[in-house]
Amino acid sequence: MEQQDKKFSEWHGIERDKINWTPEVDKNKCIGCGLCVTTCGRGVYKFDYENRKSKVVNPNNCLVGCQTCSNLCPAKAISFAEEDKTREKAQDIVKTTEILPRVKKELELRKCELNTKGCGCS
Repeated sequence: MEQQDKKFSEWHGIERDKINWTPEVDKNKCIGCGLCVTTCGRGVYKFDYENRKSKVVNPNNCLVGCQTCSNLCPAKAISFAEEDKTREKAQDIVKTTEILPRVKKELELRKCELNTKGCGCS
């Protein structure tokens, strides 16, 4: 495993390593296309050229709730939860971390930046 990138060390103020959201690659299903490696902008994956397989090396760099790699994987080799319960797992994280009040505060703090109509702030 590599060291976690500091810019991904928290998710809405919660230490990222306290949140169980990391991808797993089923080596038996992985066809070695590398789509996950080249698509993930957070450096979660590296490519094992010797074995021609993708490998998770920075699991906590993964954005909580993101499933882009899994959705794009043509071999369905990437998962985040057992028995296709990924949405339930993500929703459980939202509930147990009590993230919604934090997000509401963030919306207010970033109002000028995130407002679709602008707000005239300077």
